[in-house]
Amino acid sequence: FKLYDEEVANGIHSHYDFVNNKIQSKYPFLKKGEGIFGLSEEEKNKLNLTNDELSLIKPYYSSEEIFKYYANKRNKFWIIYTDSTFKNSEKIQSYPNIKKHLDRFKDVITSDNKPYGLHRARKEDFFIGEKIITLRKSPNEPKFTYTDFDCYVSATFYVIKTKRVNLKYLTLLLNSKLIAFWLRYKGKMQGSNFQIDKEPLLLIPIIKVDNENFFSTLYDELVALKQANQDINPIINKINILIYKLYGLTYQEVLIIDPNISIDNFQSY
Repeated sequence: FKLYDEEVANGIHSHYDFVNNKIQSKYPFLKKGEGIFGLSEEEKNKLNLTNDELSLIKPYYSSEEIFKYYANKRNKFWIIYTDSTFKNSEKIQSYPNIKKHLDRFKDVITSDNKPYGLHRARKEDFFIGEKIITLRKSPNEPKFTYTDFDCYVSATFYVIKTKRVNLKYLTLLLNSKLIAFWLRYKGKMQGSNFQIDKEPLLLIPIIKVDNENFFSTLYDELVALKQANQDINPIINKINILIYKLYGLTYQEVLIIDPNISIDNFQSY
């Protein structure tokens, strides 16, 4: 099967999360990296937010915490998650400390929902609970990440949220050599970088398996090895071979994708 359109979403377009070089050159009184809709832990604490205001502050993740296969649950940044309803400036009145903070950047914010709403907040459900996250521009190889905790990300990522397949199994599948080969020749590339946008994600042919729990256990074993800094090559090799066989590839076909694999290795699983 293939993913549905409503099962894939781009991350948050904030306009802007932090002060960048362009903003800083135009507004020298602002510091590069200073939080606008994005906040560091220190910036969040300095705002003296009320409990109501804290309900709008969500954990915001970057490629520093999101790795291939898994993510570090401890986030470094936060995002002021205000949707399009905040285009009505009356709504921000209940959040005075957030208002005061965003008012400093009223000339900088270019959101369609300015000055208090994110440009594109996206459907919040995509950032909550089980999901798969992938970098849009991924050098050398695709990187798909399973998370089961609240994880809000910017538009540099895409998010997959489906209940039609075990997401740990899907994470292994999407990170496999077979799907990397498919994305290289059927998806989008920018030089050696994979451009993983919504269109190629929706076209990936996904095999549904009966033994999803087996693959889910393999995922857990792989992540445990990675987190312990142990050799993951044997289990990665096993997963790749199992996935070749799910798709019915012969040894000769596998050699096109993986020319170093031996016949004995291929036949061992």
